[in-house]
Amino acid sequence: MSLHQLVYLSQSTGKPEKEALAALWAQAKANNARIDVTGSLFYNGGWFMQVLEGPAPTLATLYDKISKDPRHHDLRLLYNEPAAFRTFVRWTMNMTNLEERQADKYQELVDIIEAAKTGRKIYGVSPAVTLLNTFKA
Repeated sequence: MSLHQLVYLSQSTGKPEKEALAALWAQAKANNARIDVTGSLFYNGGWFMQVLEGPAPTLATLYDKISKDPRHHDLRLLYNEPAAFRTFVRWTMNMTNLEERQADKYQELVDIIEAAKTGRKIYGVSPAVTLLNTFKA
């Protein structure tokens, strides 16, 4: 099956506690390992941005499930394209909570989420592509 990358943005329903984010991360890691999905989840200011990588049919099913999750709303599909390779190959799911720590590439990630929220491009490139390029480098 062909490899795809999918990026979406969504707004949290309420402010998740640190423990709730950790539980979400653990659940995603376990589920993704079973279905050959890798990726990364970013959280900042009540917004999630997630990259998912895997077979296209698997991602379609997973995105449908995610779209029905009551923990978030205002789901926006930003990117869903074939990929030559996985960007997040080391993780069934990585998570970066930008409110908890000054993560590597912190300001870049905050800017990407802000651009995605407003539909703004970054140097003429979509926030989703900018996100993927940030981690390919």
